[in-house]
Amino acid sequence: MKFSQMPYQRPDIEVAGKYLRSAAARFSSAAGFDEADAVFRETDSFIGRTETMFTLAHIRHTINTEDEFYDGEMAFIDEVQPQLEEALQQWKLAVLGTKFRREFSEKYCELMFTNTEIALKTFSPEIIPELQKENALTTEYSKLLASAQIPFEGGVYTLSQLNPLKLDPDDDRRHAAWRAEADWYCANRNRLDGIYDELVRLRDAMGRKLGFDGYTPLGYCRMTRNCYTKEDVEKFRAAVVKYLVPLADAVYRRQARRLGKPYPMGYPDNALEFRSGNPKPFGSAEDILAQGKRFYHELSPETAQFIDFMYENELLDVLSRKGKAGGGYCSSLYAYKSPFIFANFNGTAGDVEVITHEAGHAFANYTARDVIPAECQWPTLEACEVHSMSMEFF
Repeated sequence: MKFSQMPYQRPDIEVAGKYLRSAAARFSSAAGFDEADAVFRETDSFIGRTETMFTLAHIRHTINTEDEFYDGEMAFIDEVQPQLEEALQQWKLAVLGTKFRREFSEKYCELMFTNTEIALKTFSPEIIPELQKENALTTEYSKLLASAQIPFEGGVYTLSQLNPLKLDPDDDRRHAAWRAEADWYCANRNRLDGIYDELVRLRDAMGRKLGFDGYTPLGYCRMTRNCYTKEDVEKFRAAVVKYLVPLADAVYRRQARRLGKPYPMGYPDNALEFRSGNPKPFGSAEDILAQGKRFYHELSPETAQFIDFMYENELLDVLSRKGKAGGGYCSSLYAYKSPFIFANFNGTAGDVEVITHEAGHAFANYTARDVIPAECQWPTLEACEVHSMSMEFF
């Protein structure tokens, strides 16, 4: 189904909660594996349909943060999603407590139990007010950045649209673009700093209410880090300092010499890789998309089928414009077995990088679209980047 034709219907949270509690009871009382499996698959489909409505609203809100309808829907979702999580936790507890764990592990995977155990550590009804406030703050932050209208050289730019000017090879023009952006951030510093301060305090409080010594261990659970520890990350950081920092230092010193700049350089000079200017795409955004389609057709039959599906069903929104949220992401609409790519093209090399990166996520999700349970269609957050970064290398 085309993205523009996907119907949105606000989920009835009371009905959803009753369904999940009933499903948990039916699952726990199942006499045999086949009966339990039928409830499991039915409930997984129900959760997927509900999540699809949340995701559909989020995508359409980020495409145009000035759309009043989806702005209202996001405010609703920010409020009710934490409430629904309480019923979801009951379902997850039932799954973890099943006497048919061996059969479920053999038919699906043991990983779903491991990840569910971690997910249960991230929620308690006690933190519902904090989760609601966290949602509202992150939505406010996204809308604030999307609202930026930066005057420069007689034009008005969003943060994304200003990026090419921040890479201009002319030093005076490049520095002026950076100053124009900085002026906007300075004008909004009080609210930006306020959001940051509120989120830090809020997340620290949630971590402590859940029995952690702060937010960091809760953050590990939220990211579903299921195979390495904080101590492993400390070792990795030490290796970065020992091996990567000297290498990066040498690379940036060579860059400074190319540009004729003193080292270390400031942000505006650090952004310029070559005195003649940074690499940038030939042609328009439409040309990039056309070349991308050709590339995926040449790569394999599987990627050809994937990219045709994406284009034919309008599953990309990549042009930067007023009111659009910043950045890029890939999401999935479970009920339609469809990934979705969001980006902000602005005429820089980043256009090619972001569409290729997000296509790596999307292709991985496309190939896993029939996996049950739906939550296992995506790996955990760090593993996701294997798919996206490796696609960039093609």
